[in-house]
Amino acid sequence: MRNFPDTLTQIIEKSDLNINRISQISGISNTYLIKLLKNKINHPGKDKIASVLLALNYRITQINPILAEYDYMPLNPHDIPEILRNNRKRKFEGRIVPQFDYIYFEMAMAALEAMGGTKIMVKNRPSGIFLPMGLYMMKEFPAEPDDEAAKFFMTFTHDIVMERKTLFMENCAKGFQYETYMCKDCLEESLKKNIGPDAMKTSPGKVDLFTRYFANAVSASLKFPDQQLHRVVKRCARFEFIIQDAQGKNPKVSFTSDRKHSYSHNWEQLNMEGFLSNAPEITDLFFNDVEKCRNVMEETASINTPEGFHAYIRSLFDAHDLGRQFDRALARLMEYQGLKLY
Repeated sequence: MRNFPDTLTQIIEKSDLNINRISQISGISNTYLIKLLKNKINHPGKDKIASVLLALNYRITQINPILAEYDYMPLNPHDIPEILRNNRKRKFEGRIVPQFDYIYFEMAMAALEAMGGTKIMVKNRPSGIFLPMGLYMMKEFPAEPDDEAAKFFMTFTHDIVMERKTLFMENCAKGFQYETYMCKDCLEESLKKNIGPDAMKTSPGKVDLFTRYFANAVSASLKFPDQQLHRVVKRCARFEFIIQDAQGKNPKVSFTSDRKHSYSHNWEQLNMEGFLSNAPEITDLFFNDVEKCRNVMEETASINTPEGFHAYIRSLFDAHDLGRQFDRALARLMEYQGLKLY
């Protein structure tokens, strides 16, 4: 029987994280990791190696050579379902967990969605879950130096986002509530930037996707008024954040930075996106911020009903001569009784 190297064991031991912590952030069981460290597992599963290394913020280009040491082929689309199953088992307990804007952030968002429960968001526009896939994949991504890794990265990113959408649909079917607070000025500035005259000249296709994005959010609000709560407020929060399982015993908060300018030609290996925590002294701060948003809702009361939100968003599109385009996008969604998204 072949003896494989102990590369993964060495990486775990050098990480300065204990086994419980590695298990929580990777979704790999404590028992499995203990056996690995005690040399009772000589040939760890490919998905186990990938999940641990991704939890430790390794890039695909770094993971593939380690897999080769264990006689595995580079990561490919067939590996994704197992990695996502492990990701659903992740737990966020104890100290603050950093989030990076590679694939790690999306994996953390999917893991949070897997926890279910009431979700509260404070953002500059509707939840990213309503972004059509084509629009999401227009985001700026760091490049993998290896072509094979780069190809897998894009497929993996796509599938993680689809996982988030699947979990979102499952949670909606379970009746969990989604409550979103949006700064009025931020929302209007975002729309002007993405559907205004300059956007129409440079990227009409992207304008169409943005139209569908807001049609997704409005249709959800109209169809499920007690579950999909969109609130526009005259208050700009310092952070964008999500509180997952807000009514549960152990809510988690993910708070992210707001990068104003992006320079596509100069990516660092990892860019800090934000942090995630379940520490009560931190989650309480964000619950207080949500309460401040609720306290100023009277100023925009006419907007904060499903019909008012619809009329408001429609007026913003109409201001850019896109009212009829928005109407058509929304009408296609409203033909379905259940939740339907572009």
